[in-house]
Amino acid sequence: MKNQFILIGLLLGVSSCTVFRPGNSGAANPSSRDARSGTASATTPQVRFIRDISTGDPAAVPEERRERPARTDEAKNSSAVESRERFNDLQFKYAILTNSPVELLTNQKLLDFMDAWYGVPYHYGGTDREGIDCSAFASLLLSDVYQVSDLPRMSRDQYKSSRRISKSHLREGDLVFFHTLGRGHTVTHVGVYLYNNRFIHASVSGVQISNLGEGYYSAHFVGAGRVLGDQQDD
Repeated sequence: MKNQFILIGLLLGVSSCTVFRPGNSGAANPSSRDARSGTASATTPQVRFIRDISTGDPAAVPEERRERPARTDEAKNSSAVESRERFNDLQFKYAILTNSPVELLTNQKLLDFMDAWYGVPYHYGGTDREGIDCSAFASLLLSDVYQVSDLPRMSRDQYKSSRRISKSHLREGDLVFFHTLGRGHTVTHVGVYLYNNRFIHASVSGVQISNLGEGYYSAHFVGAGRVLGDQQDD
């Protein structure tokens, strides 16, 4: 009977070793060898390197791989400097007042005249900087800037003596006429056309630049006239 117990114990010991054997001892030890082939286990991790990564001196990176800083701000500053050198303060000022490209403002005599008279108060019958009316201002501008010396003094006579042109053909130096008294279309006011639908005139608010497309001036517009020489014609 004793021998039977010893035999049963040996059989249980052999069975327990089979059940609890580690499933893959090579996975726990990367240096282990496959029992059958004797080669390194297939689970050994492979070392991979990322190309073009450096922690050394940036100067050692090939030039074609170096990141170049954007030059947008530098280009803008250079363009602004160049623009300031090409155009003067009056050109910029009246480009803003007329909402026009500064490149259009090439008549320096006109710019100087406008700047000397801009804001002068209105005075009916006036002819100087103490006060001036619309027809006197138009006559003085055409005389000083365009050498037109025979323009009549009154706005209605200026209208009669000028050649009719359409709004679509207006050019710098042309005259624009309005009625302001509500009596039909009798001309009572005149201004000098500039560019971009803007004109300069002596209004009740003083010498200023206005827009032909504004409600009041559009509603009271009578017509436009040209008194300049052939070099200004189409």
